[in-house]
Amino acid sequence: MQEIIESLGWLNVFFLSFNLSLFVVRRIYRVFIRNKNYRIEKYFIGIIKILQRYHKLSGILLIITGIIHGYIELNGNLYLHTGIILWFGIILMFLVYLLRKIKLFKKAWIKWHRYVGFILIILLLIHLIDPWLL
Repeated sequence: MQEIIESLGWLNVFFLSFNLSLFVVRRIYRVFIRNKNYRIEKYFIGIIKILQRYHKLSGILLIITGIIHGYIELNGNLYLHTGIILWFGIILMFLVYLLRKIKLFKKAWIKWHRYVGFILIILLLIHLIDPWLL
């Protein structure tokens, strides 16, 4: 059973890293590669298209596998744990994404989506270093 829990945990790390890498790859492309006639430009465009295509799906899978991982690890109990704080951060990220439809947040939602992304990196590191910190 422990192997399943660990596998789900690392799958979640992959999904979160995959989603966060879209921002990183786009930023590298815009700052260092775009309009500079590098051969690598077409590869970056291809990577960005793949990341964009699967960004929403991997986010939904992250929410689902995250709750399964936590439920199994905590034996169905609810504790204040770094993992549940991380999962609530992921839910917050999803809610910020949903705000893009509201006229008031039409332009600002992406900034908040990125801010929460940086917070998620910190929460993930805390969870990986010391899951029972709290």
